[in-house]
Amino acid sequence: MAPSGDQPQRRQRTSAHSRQYAQHARQDARRVQAAPQQQQQHQSQQRVAAAPAIATVPSNVSSSAATAVPASSAAAAAALHQPPQHAISVESPLPPAVQRCLGDRAYDKRKNAALEIEALVKSLQETNNTAMIHSVLAVLSKDFCTSMNANYRKGGLIGIAATAIGLMGGTRMYLDAMLPPVLHCFDDPEARVRYYACESLYNIAKVARTSILRFFNQIFDGLTKLFADVDVDVKNGANLLDRLIKDIVTESDRFDVEQFLPLLQNYIRRTNPYIRQLLVGWITVLDSVPDISMIDYLPDFLDGLFNMLSDSNREIRQAADSALSDFLTEVRQSTVVEFGPMVSVLVSQCHSKERLNRLTALTWLAELIHHPHSGGDALLPYHAEVLGAIMRCISDGEAEIRRVSEQTDADLLVMVRDTASGFELSPLLDTLTTELVEKDDVQTKMAALRWINMLLEKRKGDMAEFIPNLLPVLLRQLSDDSDAVVILTCQVLSRKALSDKRRGYEGGRGWIEKRTLPRRGRGAMTADDDEGGEQFQMVLNAILGLFASDRRLLEARGSLIVRKLCVLLNARSVYIRMAETLSPLKGMAGTSLDGSQERDRGGERQYSLEFVSAMVQTLNLILLTAPELHGLRSTLAEGFVRSDGGGDNVNDGGESKRADSEGARVFSSLFRCWCHDPVATFSLCLLARAYDVAFALVKRFSSLEVTVGFLMRMDKLVQLLESPIFVHLRLQLLDVESPDHAHLLKSCYGILMLLPQSDAFRILNDRLAAVCNLRDNLGISPKIVDDEPRPGSDTVKLLIRFDEVTEMHRRAGRERRLGSGITGSMSDVADTKIVVSGGGSDNKGYDTYQRGGMQQSVPQKANAPGQPSPSVTFGMSAGGANLGDMTQNPPAMSEVCSRTGIARGAAIGVVDGKGVRDSRS
Repeated sequence: MAPSGDQPQRRQRTSAHSRQYAQHARQDARRVQAAPQQQQQHQSQQRVAAAPAIATVPSNVSSSAATAVPASSAAAAAALHQPPQHAISVESPLPPAVQRCLGDRAYDKRKNAALEIEALVKSLQETNNTAMIHSVLAVLSKDFCTSMNANYRKGGLIGIAATAIGLMGGTRMYLDAMLPPVLHCFDDPEARVRYYACESLYNIAKVARTSILRFFNQIFDGLTKLFADVDVDVKNGANLLDRLIKDIVTESDRFDVEQFLPLLQNYIRRTNPYIRQLLVGWITVLDSVPDISMIDYLPDFLDGLFNMLSDSNREIRQAADSALSDFLTEVRQSTVVEFGPMVSVLVSQCHSKERLNRLTALTWLAELIHHPHSGGDALLPYHAEVLGAIMRCISDGEAEIRRVSEQTDADLLVMVRDTASGFELSPLLDTLTTELVEKDDVQTKMAALRWINMLLEKRKGDMAEFIPNLLPVLLRQLSDDSDAVVILTCQVLSRKALSDKRRGYEGGRGWIEKRTLPRRGRGAMTADDDEGGEQFQMVLNAILGLFASDRRLLEARGSLIVRKLCVLLNARSVYIRMAETLSPLKGMAGTSLDGSQERDRGGERQYSLEFVSAMVQTLNLILLTAPELHGLRSTLAEGFVRSDGGGDNVNDGGESKRADSEGARVFSSLFRCWCHDPVATFSLCLLARAYDVAFALVKRFSSLEVTVGFLMRMDKLVQLLESPIFVHLRLQLLDVESPDHAHLLKSCYGILMLLPQSDAFRILNDRLAAVCNLRDNLGISPKIVDDEPRPGSDTVKLLIRFDEVTEMHRRAGRERRLGSGITGSMSDVADTKIVVSGGGSDNKGYDTYQRGGMQQSVPQKANAPGQPSPSVTFGMSAGGANLGDMTQNPPAMSEVCSRTGIARGAAIGVVDGKGVRDSRS
């Protein structure tokens, strides 16, 4: 600041020579204005001759540097360009005494010398002697500010400040000479010199005001150095200087922001907390200036402001957050905003490791989505980038970030859904596919699936070209551990399966059926049925192919997936299409054990017999138990209701109505596929009330290899007969006068005869006994009906189909056993048969059933006392080897049980006549 407070006596002694020199200077100025050039030179020589020839040399300067120099203007100019000397220059416009005091180590002397310089410059300014003023500044700059002596540098800085004060309003003319030496001293190794440089610039700026703005970048660069200084006094001085410069910029209307931006971009990347504090302060100040629109330059420093949110200094974080909040308010109110550069910064910040950065970036993205003047259309080119950033935050570890990101994702989805403008699908789908494949988070997957579902709804035609790449990704989601992900994936697949003309979507309530199914002509539905067309079939083929390649998925998720598809699409359509796909009328292609898919010559996908059988069992269990298929069960039940004029015979006039009814057509379509599992076929007949067909099947069971799995499924069926699904069957057992009663009763007794002595046997036996007691009590004799259906009827065709499929499975089993090369060793579980025979002479009992290649027969009842105990024998049907009596060989029994998957107790229970129970299925 300006020197002040000198002692009167000292000032009187040191300023005498200066006043005399000033008087001569004023006289010279008047002579220069009145006399010609020659006279001015003559008078100048006389004035110099009157001055002392040799100045006193300070004691710390060598005498060789104190030689007399001619006092001509040319020599003086040359002396200004000489290297800085500690000696007093005789041609200097400053008196020797002032020079000595200005370089003195004592502050008071330097201060008094500065006052003398101020007075001298004032007098020169009054006479408009610019040349002498430039000479003074040249001496202060070169002889003092660049001196090796720190005290000289301090004196030079004070002298320049005093010069500026002396010039006052005329300072702007000399800023080119004043500022460079001062700014140069900002890098001085001495802390006190840097402090004096800061003080000097403060005084210059205070006098020059807005004139210094043309040097703003240089001043700001110096401020960053002072703010990062290690000395506390220097930092304090820098703070004062910073406030003054801010005031000057605020009151000016000539500040060039574009010239300042490169410097701001350079320093915004610095991590020094003091520099950051300086920058955020300046950004805030410039934003407050009415004539400066910092929002136009926001992308240039937005990333730097976000980075300040992670600073360790709490004050800097708060300042940066406050600045970002102010800018966000301006963005919201601005009518023209360039979203592109800002989106790049915000997306990058969403990937930041710092919580506050991610949360603030999400807040900004939410505001851009709801920008009142863009309507969201301005974000259309950047949807993929924004969506990717939001998706990443949905799986964030912070609850608040997850909440904000989920809401932002929902808002963006609605905006894209409602926009009338076009946008590219490829970047969006690439982002969604990446999230589905790479992320395990449930919420992220569900968000991606909702987006795909929306895009299928909005632009189904355009989505067709992306389905081949998208469908495998969707199928992978069916294996997810989360039921919610599986269900939503089914919804997306259903959206793909049906066209927009057929289905609608109402908010979160799911799919709404838009029309009823048309009645078709005679015959079963085919793959050309208009229920969804090619897309429908493509989705079902993909799901069946997935089940065929992943049997664990079929067991774990098969029921859930099929039930959901039945709700979203149409249960009848799903079941008929799956039945036709699994078992086409022309037969099956493969018999491989692994259930792998094969293709026939025409390229149509077909499946192994083993997989088809397993799939039929799954579909049948769903049909019998799932509440979602109540409508399909009702349709099947109505297909075989006899007409009023129907006779007692099963083949009377009711046959034509049966063939024409919708339920009968559905039954025929399912029956052709259900034939791959006899128990499923039988239960389908009971469900459809086709008791004549059911009894015909029971009689054919005697020719089947009754396996353990067969008995287990039959056991389950008996348990289901006690469920509400079959309440109609139990009530029909009471209708002893019905023409169908005999077939129904025989069918139930057939099941009873197939079962071993087990809980299921006793349950069914008790119920049938009650029916027989009712007939006896009512005195009604059973009616005699034909056991075999009339040739040419639909029933005959269905039974022929059953026989063909059964024979197909029998041949496949025989080929597997022959291909396995079994010669008597128990090397293959699937090819092992168990033969359990009693001690009776006729060896009668249950039909032989198999588990793989080993056959097993169970005695119908226990032997009488005194007869040999039933024995369990194991033989290979292919090689005919007999491994002996397993009941007498516990280790062998354990081995067989482990290989066949039958519990040891279950096997012994069969021998004892207690039946087979297996909890595995």
